[in-house]
Amino acid sequence: MAYEFLGPRKIMAGENSVTSVPNEVRSLKGTKPLIVTDAGIASTGILRRLTSVLDQEKMSYGIFSEVEPDPEIAIVERGKKVFKEGRYDLLIALGGGSSIDAAKVVSCLATNEGTVKDYLGAVVFKNDPISVIAIPTTAGTGSEVTFNAIVTDKDAKLKLFIKSLQMAPKTAILDPTLLSSLPPEVIANTGMDAFTHAVESFFSLRSNLITQQLSLSAVRLIYPSLIPFKENPKDTDLAFKMLHGSCLAGIAFANAGLGAVHALSHPIGSHYHVPHGLSCALFLRQVLTENKNAAIEQYGVLLEALGMSRQGLSPDKSAEKLIEAVDAFMKKLGMPTSLSAIGIKHEVQPMMIEDAMKSPGLISNPKKFDRDKIVELLESVR
Repeated sequence: MAYEFLGPRKIMAGENSVTSVPNEVRSLKGTKPLIVTDAGIASTGILRRLTSVLDQEKMSYGIFSEVEPDPEIAIVERGKKVFKEGRYDLLIALGGGSSIDAAKVVSCLATNEGTVKDYLGAVVFKNDPISVIAIPTTAGTGSEVTFNAIVTDKDAKLKLFIKSLQMAPKTAILDPTLLSSLPPEVIANTGMDAFTHAVESFFSLRSNLITQQLSLSAVRLIYPSLIPFKENPKDTDLAFKMLHGSCLAGIAFANAGLGAVHALSHPIGSHYHVPHGLSCALFLRQVLTENKNAAIEQYGVLLEALGMSRQGLSPDKSAEKLIEAVDAFMKKLGMPTSLSAIGIKHEVQPMMIEDAMKSPGLISNPKKFDRDKIVELLESVR
């Protein structure tokens, strides 16, 4: 089958690789970068790790630390204003997916007329965006190597997608030492996001030989590493495996797309503001169960990627074993199985149904879900 594959621009990985930022800024013809981050990162030593290397090189820079989880349009627009008024010429995204996505959108708005809502969906920008150096401080979204970004329309309770090949960061820096202070809950939620990216991109109808191998490699890294990393975030080797797993899953789904789990999780996230990985975990078992007969042979392959044998098992038994293993994995990780378990009273709103039905994840999902099935699945996480 014919396909095309798009890879990241440049990846630099290693302990203390954050020290390479000044050279990367110069190689991208930057002289005055704006750091895009959140208040949590700004209040910790993580930001200082970055600014100290810029200070040592006597490099001028600014800091925009207003990014919040699921950044809303107004925050991104303020970031653009700060960038332009400060006459910055490069962006450094430091943080989780929200900070990286915000920087990617600012990079595009800074060189093109209009607002966020003028560029929804798949777009080609008239003018090339500002260069972005992305430094993830969580192992979850893979945003450092993808061509899309998500912002939130707070009033409409919608997550808005922008996708453009021009949006990919010029450089991704994977430094495991930046993850050592992550709280266990953040590790679990972001890790489940990465794991779901790997699983869904593997099953996607748009997957190909390259993306499938990336997805399986990501599973092989994340599955045995996530729970031990949650228990010991200072373990640099585990952090590095999680960063690599998240990155590989990001490259995979940037090309192959995702599935029904993400279609269902986005309206839950935009309505209740729960972490994205948590909302993915709520639906993963159900969607794997629904998809089983539409991709039965692939379940055995994924089971082996978890390190389990399918020898002597029928395809159906292999699929059941995989679903049980994933369910046990999530329970051991401490992921909730319902919204009521975290104190949220869930009522399925028509807007949630419409939001899920419009998601591109349903197009690449192995099984076609009709409206009734979407309603059923949304109600299943009460």
